[in-house]
Amino acid sequence: MTDNTTDETDIETTDTTLSLHRTFDAPRERVWRAFTDPDELEQWFVPKGMTAEVHALELEPGGAMAINWTDGENRIDNEGTYVEVVENERLVSAEETEAGELRVSYEFRDVEGGTEVVVTQEFPGQVPDGAAEGWAGMLESLAELLQDSGVDSTQPDERSMTVSRVIEASPERIYEAFLDPDELAQWLPPTGFSAEVHKLEPEEGGTFRATFTAETEEFADYGSTFGGTYLELVPGERIVYTESFETNEPSMVGEMTVTVAFEEVSDGTEVTVRQEGIPEAIPPSDANEGWNNSLENLADVVEEA
Repeated sequence: MTDNTTDETDIETTDTTLSLHRTFDAPRERVWRAFTDPDELEQWFVPKGMTAEVHALELEPGGAMAINWTDGENRIDNEGTYVEVVENERLVSAEETEAGELRVSYEFRDVEGGTEVVVTQEFPGQVPDGAAEGWAGMLESLAELLQDSGVDSTQPDERSMTVSRVIEASPERIYEAFLDPDELAQWLPPTGFSAEVHKLEPEEGGTFRATFTAETEEFADYGSTFGGTYLELVPGERIVYTESFETNEPSMVGEMTVTVAFEEVSDGTEVTVRQEGIPEAIPPSDANEGWNNSLENLADVVEEA
């Protein structure tokens, strides 16, 4: 076995297997989306100097996968099927070549500092020359994509974070889900909590108040009541509000500002949340993870409606 490192990617090889490990400064759900969203995949899953086009991406066992790489003169076809799909955890694809089956597996793991991705490529023969460098280059492009998309644009002294997600619904429909107390109670609480919206006045200058209650003993110490004021409401476009916790704990005191933007895109609506002034007791990475969880819940609510 040969071990080496290219930039921030750890690489291990045997005669027929290539394995790469890299940690990305982003939540697991966000990294998973970069592997399973056709538009994002085309941006990073391609060798330098070439362009990619996704023709099929059916994320289920037996589903088709077809991605073409071109540089104007040459074309490489990556066509196969998904063998295993475990959301946010594992992807396995297989491709039949003249020499036999080429199999690629992707593992997604929570680690300190973000998400570790392990890519293992099993070849029907010898590992081709340049394969490790090619993969390392693509993973570097993925890191740049995640950084540029504002997945977690926090600086330690800023106490802020930005997160975004594309949801298959109109801007108007998603905007309504932010201001309907019943729907807000469904999607806003992250996993392990339920919510009660005590008050919600959907107008500029109006106030809101809500409580998160832990559903298990594991999160019993993390329930909270919070509220704020709507500063700006532009239907289908933008929501700005203040938010603060009802507490005497010094490290939790302070007013946050939350800005939510809705932009119509080809697949629905890109929802971008910017949260500023996060209290000292809450790591911005935790706020990022919580909002990613909430936006996933939001997608479940509005995409099924």
